[in-house]
Amino acid sequence: MAQRATPPLSLGVTGSGAACWALGSGSDSGAFRAAMRRVVSGVTVVTTCHDGRPWGMTVNAFSSVCTDPPTVLVCVNNRTVTASDIMRDGRFAANLLSQDQLYLSRLCARPGDVKYLDDHTVAAAELPEQVAMPVLRDSLVTFDCKVSEARPVGSHFVVFGTVEAILAPATRSPLLYGQGRYLHGVAIDEAPAMMAALAWA
Repeated sequence: MAQRATPPLSLGVTGSGAACWALGSGSDSGAFRAAMRRVVSGVTVVTTCHDGRPWGMTVNAFSSVCTDPPTVLVCVNNRTVTASDIMRDGRFAANLLSQDQLYLSRLCARPGDVKYLDDHTVAAAELPEQVAMPVLRDSLVTFDCKVSEARPVGSHFVVFGTVEAILAPATRSPLLYGQGRYLHGVAIDEAPAMMAALAWA
């Protein structure tokens, strides 16, 4: 039996009519996905070692947890190669991507594809000795982590990683994602000057 679409939630009737939410739903997974598409965030690729080679997967959820000790978390689908690698080795790296790495985000986001990254990582000889996981070239920053805890939540593992090493090259512009597309940021205080320059171009 087909389910009826949930009607928009009315905010109440005013003199000009009823104001409505563009999206109104309870705990519906489809509505949740649609709502989360509105969140604008940086793009993170989690790298692991798979069959002795660098492997990567683009993830939606990355966050700092605390500074003492320095800890981050990532969420990975429990059916992926990346999840298996993390649970086996207890290690991962979180690479925050720059605008120069758009192609890597797309490559590592393809479900079921082979995602070896041999041609996109920094050579081991160029890395500090304590770095254990693959580091992507041209990233904003890479956090090399040891798993401190992994919790199953629905279809995913929430993985907490204690940061063992931090690598940040020269400053680059961050790659952003939101509303189903890739974006780039403009500082709010720079926006008027940029618009004026475009008007005179």
